[in-house]
Amino acid sequence: MLIVAVLMTIFAVSPAPAAPSTCTLYGNGTRYYGACGPLFDQDPRLQLARAPAIVSGVWRKDAKPVMVWSGDITDSGYANAPLELEFYQDGKGVLRTEYGWFPASGLSVSATALQFTIDPSHEAPPSALDRQIVQRADAILSSDSVWNRRDNRQCPATAQSWSIYCAVEAATIEVTGGFHHRRPAMEIVRKIIDERTAGRPYHHRVMDYNNDSTTRLSDVRTLFAAALAEIDRSPG
Repeated sequence: MLIVAVLMTIFAVSPAPAAPSTCTLYGNGTRYYGACGPLFDQDPRLQLARAPAIVSGVWRKDAKPVMVWSGDITDSGYANAPLELEFYQDGKGVLRTEYGWFPASGLSVSATALQFTIDPSHEAPPSALDRQIVQRADAILSSDSVWNRRDNRQCPATAQSWSIYCAVEAATIEVTGGFHHRRPAMEIVRKIIDERTAGRPYHHRVMDYNNDSTTRLSDVRTLFAAALAEIDRSPG
């Protein structure tokens, strides 16, 4: 293994992307428990139960899910993290996790088993609603007078000023009816901030960029413009 790692370093060979994972859970038609094999650098266990609806915001504007599950996943060293799984009539689905939203496919469900495949190497693409979220966040954070430069990622509904993070959160709730901090719209904003601030010792990217004394409102404007451009280029 050491020799392989050295050769990969010498020849700048990138590690192979994670292969799609088949998740197999067993249960009683309502609640299921199982695993997907190695996932997110762990070997987690999943628990999912049938749910009436997704609570962390609508993903698609053009369709409603035909099946929904919610539950949790074991998270090494931490409390179990929440999960939501949704599938649509066209056979496409999304598993919403604390590590991102991942495309799901190949759903098979019976009274004793729930099985599906996820692709952990590619996050779910943004939808038309993600574009609306970014547009609305841009409108919310419209001037210096409403810009909260001391973000702590706490976003009260009664706020009169917003950070970048809280503007995206408020926009997400307004547009989709719920919030998930790994939604594609927020992930794209994070990605652009990463690209802009490479080498800076940020701990929480969106918060620290917002609070950075060198960040200007003009940077916020171009951040949201770049996020919209990224969404428009997405195959989703």
